[in-house]
Formats: sequence, structure tokens, C-alpha cells
Amino acid sequence: MRLLICSGMLLAAGLALPLTAAAQTPAAPTLDSLRVQLRRATTAKRYAEGAALATQQAQLERYPSAKASALYNAACYYALAGQSQPALAALQGAQKLGWNRAAWARQDSDLNSLHELPQYQATLARMQRVEDQQLDPKNAQLVTSDITNFWKAYDRAAKDPAHRRDIFQREYFDKGSVGLQDYYTLKIQNTDLFVKNQEAKPEFYKAIRPNTLQIAAMTSQIRAGFLKLKELYPAARFPNVYFVIGRYTSGGTASANGMLIGADQMTGTPDTPLGELSLWERNNLGSLRDLPSIVAHEHIHALQKPSSDPTLLKGAINEGMADFLAELTAGQNTNKRLQTYGLAHEKEIWADFTKEMAGKSWSNWIANSSQETADKPADLGYFVGYQICKAYYEELPDKKQAVHDILNITDYPAFLKKSRYAEKLAAR
Repeated sequence: MRLLICSGMLLAAGLALPLTAAAQTPAAPTLDSLRVQLRRATTAKRYAEGAALATQQAQLERYPSAKASALYNAACYYALAGQSQPALAALQGAQKLGWNRAAWARQDSDLNSLHELPQYQATLARMQRVEDQQLDPKNAQLVTSDITNFWKAYDRAAKDPAHRRDIFQREYFDKGSVGLQDYYTLKIQNTDLFVKNQEAKPEFYKAIRPNTLQIAAMTSQIRAGFLKLKELYPAARFPNVYFVIGRYTSGGTASANGMLIGADQMTGTPDTPLGELSLWERNNLGSLRDLPSIVAHEHIHALQKPSSDPTLLKGAINEGMADFLAELTAGQNTNKRLQTYGLAHEKEIWADFTKEMAGKSWSNWIANSSQETADKPADLGYFVGYQICKAYYEELPDKKQAVHDILNITDYPAFLKKSRYAEKLAAR
């Protein structure tokens, strides 16, 4: 299973991999064109071509973390193509650049052909040593340096607005932590769009500045949630948490390097001005008070068992479990507005959801901000998944076992059936 975060550079890792003739063409492809070609090649199962394209992508990516992910993808494609030595070299290169998800690599069926090779085991052992350090919640770093860098760049850009884009690129993104680099790749993607968002919300960003600077003082509350999770789920790992300023596209996500929190979207207070925000943006402005729960939500995403299941049911349960377990460990549900609406319309929502849950489209239930109205919120898949996970948790007397099961789902329809959610809802 390939990570969707792109990255990797063999040259940076001191390695050289053979490229196919297609990858050696003199034309200078853009990252976007490479990604399109890569998607086409791998969809058609032309894995050797995909490996070469992923290697090229690794060379073009700006940031080390993105390079590492592209190298991991290349390793998967080389392995699927039966080219073990290039696959091992790519995997080693990814690890040297910081890709250390041993548990993920171990269960990734794309790499099955490498399992008996000593070089694979040695690379996996290096990953495991890094991952083992995350078993102790005290080792997790809560990184706020990107917020500090953002406001420095913000002040410089205010004095020189004609060069605002270059200032943010140089002083914020290029000086950023690995977490900001991941967040840029996943959620910002374009510095011009980032600046455009800043220009559209001048009063909003001015107002949240003191709120974002309070995050550094919230360490104890966040770590308290870590300790509660460790109690309920002893196998939990605790990667670093990175607090960044984004372009209001995501309050949080997770990458191979940890939890990534979009602080600008998650530090609202009652006096924050909302006039520059869209309806969806207003409804999805998180509270500074609830920040520990937001971190906990993304932490669950970092821990949940990877799955290639493409269905809406999987997507809803994975988002809902993050809300449910965050509430269990940090005390707050980050999507309370979904609960308010959902509980008032639960049977209607479930009837509509069951029509689509076996399909691959999530567009009416998750990340559907365009469907937000004053009367009905978007993202109701989160509510459905929360209710299913809550029902499962209530079914088991052993709560530690329940948490373990929720985080390690392998069969989503079977999990739904065992939760008895539909049966209990029908009986109400």
C-alpha cells in the first residue's frame, strides 16, 4: 500500500537507481505531470514504469519528507515489478530521509517479495528503533516553532506586500519543520493560494495571533490526553505534534512524521471576527479550548490500522473513531455541531447513508464543504462513524479490548455488524 504523501530523492541518500527509458527523456516534467503519469501507470499495473516515475518525483520534490514518501512509493512499485535490488535501495533511501513507519512497511503487501532478504530486515530494524522511541508519551515533541516563524514572516510581508509571496516562501516554508513541510504537501500545496487566503482574511488573521501564541502553554493538557490513551491502549505510539498556520483547508491531518494541526483553523475564541469567513469556514473554526481534543483526533488517525478498503463505510468509521476516541481520552468531541444535528435526524441520516456506504464515493458525507447549509452541516459521515464506534464500545465489557478492536479494524462490514448499531437504532 503506497502512502499518498509524495516524496523521496535517491541522490540525496547517496543512492542511484536505474531509470526506464521513459524516465530518461530529456523533457523536464513538472511534478503535476509526473503525478498524472504515475497514477496512470500504476492504475494500469505498469509497476516498473511507476517506479521510475516515482524516482523522478523524488528528485523534483522540494522537501525531504516529500522525497522520502516518493522513495517509499518507488520501493513498492519496484517490488511489485520483481526488481528487488532497486526496491531495497529506494526503501533504504526513504528511511535515511526520515521514513520510519516500521509497522506500516511490515504489513504492506506490496513489499512481500522483499521480506526474506537481509537488507530489507536491516532497513526495517532501523525503522523499528525510531518507532520504538514513540512508545513513551514523554518522548513526543510539541513543536510550535512554525507558528513563531509564520508571524515573523507575516510582519515582514506587511512591510513589503509586493514581495509577500517570496517572504512567506523563504521565511516560513523553507525554514519550516518537517511537519510544516508535510502539511504544505498535503494541505497547502501552493504558496500563491496560501497568500491569497491571507489577503482574503486580514482581520481574522490579525485577531487570532495571540490565540495561536498560547498553544505553547497548553503542553500539560495535551499530554494528559496522551497518558489517558496509553492507559486504554498500551500499544499506542506518540509521534510529534506540529502546529502550523495553513490556508484554512484543514484543521488537522497526520503524516509519517506525526500529527499536523492547522492552528489558524483551530484557535477560535468568542471574540474572533467571522465576517471574512464562508459559512463552512465559520462552522469549522475550532476552539482554542478544545485544542487537546483536536490533537487527539489526529493522533487516532496516526494510530488506526491502514486499510485499502475504498468504501464510504471505511471512511466514515475511520473519521468517527477519531472523534469518539478523542472524546474518550481528551474529554471533548471536536465535531459537536455534527452530534447536535445528527442526533435530531439519526434515523433519516442512517437510511441515506446505507444507500451509499458500500460504494467508493465519499462526496456526500466527508469533505463535502460545498454542501454545507445554514440548516444542515456537511461531513455527516463523521457522525455516522462516531455512532458506530460508540455502539461497539458499549457492546464490550472490556473497554481496553474495545479500543484495541476499534483501532485495528480489518473488516468494516463485520465491525458494523458486531456493533449492533443498526439493530439498536431501529429499536429506538
